Amino acid sequence: MTAENVLPAIKNYRDYHKWASTVEQAGLSAIHHSCSEFSVTEFQNKRGTIQQRMHDNLKLKLEGNESTGEEGVNAVAVSLQLTYVQLPAEYKAAVEEKQKAEEDIALAIAQRRQETTKANTNFLKAKEEVRKIRDTARNEAEVLLTEARLKAEETLYSFEKEAEALREVKEKLNLTTEGVLAYLSNRLLAEADNLKITMGEPAKLSRRDEL
Repeated sequence: MTAENVLPAIKNYRDYHKWASTVEQAGLSAIHHSCSEFSVTEFQNKRGTIQQRMHDNLKLKLEGNESTGEEGVNAVAVSLQLTYVQLPAEYKAAVEEKQKAEEDIALAIAQRRQETTKANTNFLKAKEEVRKIRDTARNEAEVLLTEARLKAEETLYSFEKEAEALREVKEKLNLTTEGVLAYLSNRLLAEADNLKITMGEPAKLSRRDEL
């Protein structure tokens, strides 16, 4: 209240309490009107702008505006400070739900990455194990093939040498094929310590006549 507003206020409102109530309602109207111009999220990052807008609307409600013909309530708006913003409970609940959803999504993404990494690790381990098994099998197969080849070469060489020896015996002793068979039979009988032979009748154990 300023000195020049005392007389007009008495004429319009008769007493102080009526005037004070009117000023309070005008101030609330200005604040509510200012709040309606901004969204909820802007109250978090535009506090200075909102405070200035509230002050301008409050000044208009209390002092009026002669150019637009809007009357005031015979009061002066000295200053206004926005100190507290009470957000609706629904908004807080929605924000909490959103934050919880974002946390759940982040957790799910982290778990998926972890499971993907684990699966990739297991796949690489299995792949390495398959490679080891394949290499081992290949090496064992090569060893077996080498052993078989050497054994075959050894057997073939032995047969060749045996054939050469028999051919030499046949030529030196002037034997026929039957004579060679008789020679081998006699050698077998001579070298065997305990030789048991079961033959049907008539049995012919000696090939002496062929020699």
